[in-house]
Amino acid sequence: MTEKAKITFVTGGSGGIGKSATARMLAHTLGLHGYRTGLVDGNPGQQSQRSYLRIPDSKALEYAMVDGLQAALVKPRDTGGAFALLAGPADPQSRDANRDYMEAIIGLRSMCRMIVVDSDRIDGRLWDDASSFAGGLMRPMVEEAGARIIFRIGSTGSQLDDGLAALDAIGRADATLAIPVVAPGMRAGGAGRWRRMLSGLASYGGEDLWDARSAALLDPKRRACGWPKGMEPEWLVRCAVWAGADEKRWRPEGGGRVWPWTR
Repeated sequence: MTEKAKITFVTGGSGGIGKSATARMLAHTLGLHGYRTGLVDGNPGQQSQRSYLRIPDSKALEYAMVDGLQAALVKPRDTGGAFALLAGPADPQSRDANRDYMEAIIGLRSMCRMIVVDSDRIDGRLWDDASSFAGGLMRPMVEEAGARIIFRIGSTGSQLDDGLAALDAIGRADATLAIPVVAPGMRAGGAGRWRRMLSGLASYGGEDLWDARSAALLDPKRRACGWPKGMEPEWLVRCAVWAGADEKRWRPEGGGRVWPWTR
């Protein structure tokens, strides 16, 4: 595999808007459509992927530095999805976490076609702080290594205001795709409204309209990793294409039928 993997960070300006679920769904659909995909649990404090996928403490970021990436990765047979997972650090307070993440992601670039990084919320202070995950890892990878951002943004209130402020601080409309989140019972805002609001801040990727099907995919008892192949919502397909995938693979006659990992 000579082509370096494309890197996509999934983040947002607020908590509780589905960042981890989106990262998992994106990694799953990329894998289902034939891309060898690694999902990185990049929120050391929360580690939502570890919790949701029930990954044991014996799999941790630090061990990749000791035993190698192949030993540290949780393969698809154990994640239940079409991706391998690199779990977060065993010590969430480790001062070496950013360095370990950087080295691991660089190593994964030669093993995968796609890397999806589940990241914590972001704001202007974190973007400018070189000791934070956002400022010390996400920012240099976007600015120097061509990584891209998928940004979940709320449609009203503080989730909208915080999201717009964070996008303004990032200042990389060329590298950022915004996915507005519409909670149950709320009306969609419409593409025209969002394109005007996001002008100069991010590209518009379509609204994620939460409904009963979305809720079912977040049920930890089911441990579903994403939408069935061919049933993905349009916003998720746009995320996959933004991450570097070929849109043709999501058409009924598309390819990607070969399992991309050795289970």
